Amino acid sequence: MNDFNFVDEELELLSKSGLKRELKTVITAGGPWVELSSGKRILQFSSNNYLGLANHPEVINATKSAVSKYGAGSTGSRLLSGTTELHVLLEKALAKFENTESAVFFSSGYATNVGVLSALIDKEDAVFSDELNHASIIDGIKLSGATKFIYNHNDTSHLESLIKENKDNFKRSFIVTDTVFSMDGDIANLEQIGLIAEKYNCITIVDEAHATGVFGKKGAGVVEELNLGQLFPIKIGTCSKAFGIECGFCAAPNNVSELIRNKARSFMFSTSPSPAIAGAILKSLDLIIDGGWRRDRLWQNTKLLHSGLKKNLKLKLNDLKTPIILVYFNSIEEAMSIGEKLFEECHIWAPAIRPPTVKQPRIRLTPIATHSKEDVEYVIRAFDHLSKDIKPQPLGSIAY
Repeated sequence: MNDFNFVDEELELLSKSGLKRELKTVITAGGPWVELSSGKRILQFSSNNYLGLANHPEVINATKSAVSKYGAGSTGSRLLSGTTELHVLLEKALAKFENTESAVFFSSGYATNVGVLSALIDKEDAVFSDELNHASIIDGIKLSGATKFIYNHNDTSHLESLIKENKDNFKRSFIVTDTVFSMDGDIANLEQIGLIAEKYNCITIVDEAHATGVFGKKGAGVVEELNLGQLFPIKIGTCSKAFGIECGFCAAPNNVSELIRNKARSFMFSTSPSPAIAGAILKSLDLIIDGGWRRDRLWQNTKLLHSGLKKNLKLKLNDLKTPIILVYFNSIEEAMSIGEKLFEECHIWAPAIRPPTVKQPRIRLTPIATHSKEDVEYVIRAFDHLSKDIKPQPLGSIAY
């Protein structure tokens, strides 16, 4: 019998290099404070629940109502028995929200990117992809079989030079980018990307995962905020961030959506998300559209946290562009040590982010609209307390 020694050896290597991850079990609803199975009550600053909707009573009640009427499971894939009227209503509502003709609902944001990219792009095409795009974009491009060209992060000059040199060798050219980069907290230069796409006749696909609910007058994302809908007709979104739930969607013209339904393997061969989830997302969408005050509160908390941390000259932060605040460190060991002390001593959940997720170790802080001012100020005091253990950063060591 195989004893899987190679597995133990690899786990040991991960542990020695500080790259082994461990799960923590939450036993309460997701919110500003959560309780873990260990009994520890912890201040949550690492979730993507930007607007605090994960445990909103109206969302919970919508889930219960959907379960009562439609049952717990969808019973099949979307193309078989798994499309209820709630799924149809949700897709229509998402299309209206995104100001597009239609939308296709998937079981996750990851499944959306993998399915959409591999359905629309093939081996005769070229894809120009930002080097910091999410793993789901990277995997979707791989599955498509297309030739990938990676441009330096947010470097539109590099993007344009790659397109000029290579696009004539391929049937079609696509530009794919996140709008908000989740581990760097910055925003894609969509205006310039859109102009380049028009100039060279490229098809654009943008992932608004961390922008949906956070940017835009009604919360539809950066494309809405910048009024660039004409330049970006295909948008990927997720319901697992500001929506506070799960699943994903693609908003696109009718013919694009029809092709996706017929070619996207992660849509065709996955059991449909439950009606309860569709009902919950419909209610969450209503709260996002009508809840500009939630976005205001999120940004108030974000600005308070960033300004408070910035006063500590030992901390190196990213520029404030999104509700994602990064504290950079010299080494994995230092980031891990501060993250563990935040958790054990201060009861703050903000674990270190390290390779291979990012090149430079960091702690990623994400405020929630429902955090109190006292919650935010407590985090600032905790970093002031722990900064005695942080070594000064060499000049120029942080790449923004």
